[in-house]
Amino acid sequence: MSDVVQVDIELLGRHFTIGTPEGEQETLREAVRLLEGKIATIQQHGKVMDADKIAIMAALNIAHDLLKTKVGEGLEMAAFQRKIRGMSEAADEALRQSQQPLF
Repeated sequence: MSDVVQVDIELLGRHFTIGTPEGEQETLREAVRLLEGKIATIQQHGKVMDADKIAIMAALNIAHDLLKTKVGEGLEMAAFQRKIRGMSEAADEALRQSQQPLF
């Protein structure tokens, strides 16, 4: 198991200390920058919203973008996840059947 390191970040004027696997600090910082960008976009639309609502809207935007992401030969991420889940379930079922006595 890898060691966990603490990273201090700031979002929406609040400070957070987040644990992340050693060596993944820059990935976490990239995620923070992505979230900050989404937050800034929402705030630029001029509506006054509380921090919780802004954070939820930013998270939903990122999740939506992720699910629209295409992988491989144009397969959407959501469809890709469904295919992987189906393959995993089929493998689990095959393993269960192979462990049953033959007679």
